[in-house]
Amino acid sequence: MGKSARSGQLGRGEPHRTRTTGAAAVSAFGRVTVRLPGGPLELGPPRRRAVFALLLINAGKVVSTSSMISSIWDTGPPDQAVATLRSYVSRLRGLIATRPLHGGAALRLVYRSPGYVLDAAPDDVDVMRFEQLVDRGLAARRRGAPPETFALLSEALRLWTAPPFEDLLGYTFADHEAARLDHLRLTAVEARAEAAFALGRSEEVLPELESEATRHPTRERLVYQLMRAQYRDGRQADALRRFEHTRQYLADELGADVGPELRRVHGEILRHDPALTSLTSPRETAGSPVRAAHTAGPPVPPPLVGRRRALRRLLAAEETARRGDGRTVLVVGEAGTGKTRLLQEFGRRCQEAGTDVVTVHCPQCDGMPPYWPWTQALRLVTARRPDAVDALPDSLRRVLAPLVPELYEDRGAGERPPLSGPGRFTVHDALSRALLGPARRPLVLVLEDFQWADAASLALLPFLTRQSAESRFLLVVTSRTFRIADDPAFRATRAAVLQSLNAEEVPLGPLAPQDTAQIVTAALGDGVPPDLRAALHARSGGNPYFLLGLMEALPVGATPEHVRALLPAVIREVVIQRLSGLPADILAVLSACAAPDPDSAPGDCPSPEATRRAARGGLLTVDESTPQRIGFVHPLVRDVVRQELVPAEPPCRSVCSLARRVVAPEGAGEKTPRHEHQAALRAVPTT
Repeated sequence: MGKSARSGQLGRGEPHRTRTTGAAAVSAFGRVTVRLPGGPLELGPPRRRAVFALLLINAGKVVSTSSMISSIWDTGPPDQAVATLRSYVSRLRGLIATRPLHGGAALRLVYRSPGYVLDAAPDDVDVMRFEQLVDRGLAARRRGAPPETFALLSEALRLWTAPPFEDLLGYTFADHEAARLDHLRLTAVEARAEAAFALGRSEEVLPELESEATRHPTRERLVYQLMRAQYRDGRQADALRRFEHTRQYLADELGADVGPELRRVHGEILRHDPALTSLTSPRETAGSPVRAAHTAGPPVPPPLVGRRRALRRLLAAEETARRGDGRTVLVVGEAGTGKTRLLQEFGRRCQEAGTDVVTVHCPQCDGMPPYWPWTQALRLVTARRPDAVDALPDSLRRVLAPLVPELYEDRGAGERPPLSGPGRFTVHDALSRALLGPARRPLVLVLEDFQWADAASLALLPFLTRQSAESRFLLVVTSRTFRIADDPAFRATRAAVLQSLNAEEVPLGPLAPQDTAQIVTAALGDGVPPDLRAALHARSGGNPYFLLGLMEALPVGATPEHVRALLPAVIREVVIQRLSGLPADILAVLSACAAPDPDSAPGDCPSPEATRRAARGGLLTVDESTPQRIGFVHPLVRDVVRQELVPAEPPCRSVCSLARRVVAPEGAGEKTPRHEHQAALRAVPTT
């Protein structure tokens, strides 16, 4: 761990540590080992070792016989599985009972209906001691005690001498436990680094951060901490190179951009911000809330602010799928509403529950080949569960060969068939069977940004939804509101999917005022005046991405008036990019509604249908108290449209009455005063 050797030394007044003298009696780091005073105990053949490991992972808990059989023989138990399992347990019990263990440790393996339980003290098992120390270290972090946090997490990380359960690779339960422990280790690495920054000891964690960030290039929190540590070590150029490398890697591998935290630290490094060298983390900068925003920028928002209900629905769908009732969930929201962050938290929860999650990001690019998201998903599933994919029949591989050539070529079958061979139904059936086959064990497939999917991929979605009804397969598809509400093909697909009993939609709308207030408070402190919080909510329209961008650009001493006029360059460019993909008639409606004065509205009259589509797609809204008025959902979008799209041309007078007809209730009077005509066009921010 580089320079961390002294990190566990406790000074006067530091907390008492868990006992660590000598090696643990039972070790799962590397090869599973039971230590005797004279040397390691030979546990026997791989399956017997797997039985011991399964009981060790669940130490103190009863593991049912049926669960043990399905875990040890996950590809199908033999005829005499129960008898064989009993012989394994009996042999293990004899080995443990007849030999004293290292350090006087005591293990008990007993039958307790409906299965077996292994009793072991946490201090006698290295992985249990590791987890206990990490829990205590994270609790110390929550109490705001950096010395205790640093000491406990350093002690925990010294126990990690090798990846756990290395000799049991291929057993699903062991792979899941190893992945869970590794996630916990990375959490400890990050929390220890934050404590090191607070203590002025960043040089001690720098080698470790360099190693971990290289191994986990998509874990942006590690990269963020590495850049801070490199800057503190006088290596500004290395920190900037790391940022560019990460940005390029995310773009190439995931089709994604770096998050706000990395962009913020990049800007701080470029301007040599003093916050980077202070002992206080930028997440904890004190003082005036607006000053804190100016010097350090806002942190990543608190986990899933305003999205707990959506998370509960996703977790409920995963639980349903795990029981054998496959589900499809559409997660729909405008860009910046937190779809990706929601799915990150959902994926973490799935990993903790032992469910595999495969994620595919659909890029926005021309020339995407047919079924691209699905073929990428199949490639990832193949890598994750090769045995299940190897069981696919040759006839199915032949159909899929034009899409995923390696499935056919790996069998030495010679030249692959042409793409024009099978019809659409045959391809849909083959892809569905190939994806659902590995779902004999629970599997979650996430397709992000499906609004960019090709027509063939779109057509497969309702087909797969119906076929997955009796599987352990959960499909989560995200899409932006406008595309799925406006594009006829997407609307038809959405309707077809939601007609299935095993499908549902989770909409992500704007955050409520209390939710944006929570983010503002976390970023700027408790002293933010209520009127400033209200102004940030109104200006952002409840969009988390817009809110973060506004807080990053908030000037020192900002007032609500400053917020109402704020249009950060980064948000401006993002909105322009989004507008560039809208149809011309929708842009015409937006231009008309954004005009500050009806006399400056565009000359071309948009159609009533285009106005309805803009409202249906989440761009415009109707003021319920005054139905004659149309407003933008996001004031920032309104102002960008006003600056970029509204020309200085003579108005089209009928636009006013058109807007009124689109939103006015049936039976409204024919005559409308001119000031109401103007109100029909004037965009009003919603709260």
